[in-house]
Amino acid sequence: MAKQGAADVLSNIPEWATSTAIAKLLGKSVRRVQQLTQEGVLQTDQPDDGGRRKYKTCETVKGYIAYVEQQAAEKNKGTRAEELAMKKLEAEVALKESQGQLHQLKTAIAEGKYIEVDQAREDLEEYLAVFQRFLQAVPARVAGILASHVDAPTARMMEQDLRKEIDTMLTRYADAAEVRTQ
Repeated sequence: MAKQGAADVLSNIPEWATSTAIAKLLGKSVRRVQQLTQEGVLQTDQPDDGGRRKYKTCETVKGYIAYVEQQAAEKNKGTRAEELAMKKLEAEVALKESQGQLHQLKTAIAEGKYIEVDQAREDLEEYLAVFQRFLQAVPARVAGILASHVDAPTARMMEQDLRKEIDTMLTRYADAAEVRTQ
């Protein structure tokens, strides 16, 4: 069998069709074709030879295709609008939550629960200076205690060794602290 051209295929399609024929073409029931006609999606006309109203085959199929495409476009449009509305709501919720967190933070700062970085740094430096003076006073106090148990030169030598050990430990501590801040 030879291939039929587009013109040959179209010449085999009847100009007029019944609701049963249209239902078969569209893959729908006769009742659905009748409903689509009542809704104004499909149109019937009076054939030239008279008789009952029928569907113009090509125009009816084209009309149904346009209807289906319109329905799909409206469904996608509604879905996109709903998606955008949901994203907007989510963004508004996130904004409100962040505003609440910011308000809580400002309130905590106003109540004195937080201090500025510069103030914290000054307080820490002052604490470390006091701590260093305290540690540097330990060898003299230990030497005073040892003086009643050992002779004076031994107590002084132990005081110097202890002072040297404390200075070494403080230097190591300061070096370790400087490495972490970099």
